[in-house]
Amino acid sequence: MGLLPKSYYEVRFQVSPIEQGRDILLAILSDYDFESFLETNDGLNAYAKSIVWRQIDIDEAIKSMPSMFSVSYELKEVPLENWNAKWESSFQPIIVGDYTVRAPFHPPKKTIHELIIEPKMSFGTGHHQTTQLMLNYVINIDVKNKVVLDMGCGTGILGILSAQRGAKSVLAVDIEPWCVENTIENAIRNQCEDRVDVLCGDIDKVSGSFDFIIANINRNTLLFHISYYADKLNDGGILLLSGFYKYDLEIMNKRCFDNNLSIHSYETNDDWVCAKYVYSTL
Repeated sequence: MGLLPKSYYEVRFQVSPIEQGRDILLAILSDYDFESFLETNDGLNAYAKSIVWRQIDIDEAIKSMPSMFSVSYELKEVPLENWNAKWESSFQPIIVGDYTVRAPFHPPKKTIHELIIEPKMSFGTGHHQTTQLMLNYVINIDVKNKVVLDMGCGTGILGILSAQRGAKSVLAVDIEPWCVENTIENAIRNQCEDRVDVLCGDIDKVSGSFDFIIANINRNTLLFHISYYADKLNDGGILLLSGFYKYDLEIMNKRCFDNNLSIHSYETNDDWVCAKYVYSTL
């Protein structure tokens, strides 16, 4: 079970020249325990939980930058906010394919289908590029009667979408207790709680085999977990990965290839990638 962080650390990096420099810095920082990144006009912001902050040496990371780039940074501790209240003040529904993704307080759908999602400090409102990429893929993959694993489920949006599209069963997993609670509530909102089971823990807590595994997490966690995903996939099963950048695709493909997973296709959105792999032991 994940520990609830008291706060996050936000590191605001300024990079000059920004062309190539930002991408190189991002690649370096991806080897550290940052949870997410946000590109800015003059560099990027990096975010890490307070409980892992001592493991991160920013000055050491910057030393790895080529000498032609200048890097400076500002550090700020950010209290754990009530993300739900913050989100309600600014969130607008979005349309992905024939789905409207909206909150309970928004007017009813304007499309054939809808997902009603309300977060509780959870990732997965459909607005981030990686979530939109994953939603598009899930909409276009035949998941009818499939057994699905949604790793790092956040709000449960991807697992719930799979259930709506006919999955036989969905196991949604997250290390954060509030994500587990949030997913349960959202499954009820979307009337698919009978097909969505929720587990608090990591991949080592997952048993059974699956036809379809969804994982929208981050580069380092995905690389570490790929062998576990492969072990849990049925022959011909699909692995859908996102949460990494296009320049990480080569190392992701290699790790998957080493675990009997071949790349089928991928899509990009602002350099973020969603990749589809197929498992086969032949």
